[in-house]
Amino acid sequence: MSQVQHWLQGPSAVDFFRLREGGFTLIEAMLVLLVAAVLMGIAAPSLRGWVLQQHLSTSTNSLVSAFHLARQTAIQSHQAVSLCAGHEGACHSKAAWDWSKGWIVFYDRNRNGVLDGEEKPLQTGHGSHSNLVVAANSPLRKPVIFTALGFAEQPGGAFAAGRLRLCAPLPIYKNARDLVLSKSGRIRLEESDFSGACPAP
Repeated sequence: MSQVQHWLQGPSAVDFFRLREGGFTLIEAMLVLLVAAVLMGIAAPSLRGWVLQQHLSTSTNSLVSAFHLARQTAIQSHQAVSLCAGHEGACHSKAAWDWSKGWIVFYDRNRNGVLDGEEKPLQTGHGSHSNLVVAANSPLRKPVIFTALGFAEQPGGAFAAGRLRLCAPLPIYKNARDLVLSKSGRIRLEESDFSGACPAP
């Protein structure tokens, strides 16, 4: 009989396997839980920041797509197309203007920046994540009307060049995205790092 066979048949091997059949001891289980709690405490802030970064990117991309859709549709159809902050089939009033609640892209036959009459939405956005701060400067706190040439105008005909900011109120890297609209109707995206603050654009 080899030494290995002798060892496996010996009482020490039997005792060893019987001991392991009982699973973890209470002390071992507590140590595992303690280590897991420490690791979760270290990882949780990073995970939250990562999730918020994803929300920021997704919401920004959705709004950029809405501006592009409005402009391209206006050029291709040779009709005015408007983009307004709004939800439930209606643009927000000036006092309640809030891009974070959603937006509507629509053919604007009378070029008044309001979804009315028989005008139907081309696209409805559902707004940004509730943990994001969304703010705009004065030109973008009202509807944007894209002309058949692609220019961005306000109701009344003034150019609609402005800035719309989406911001994550956490000290994550580059916590703000600015959609910068030029009078030509083109959108440029800028990233900024405000160390967790969300100043007005």
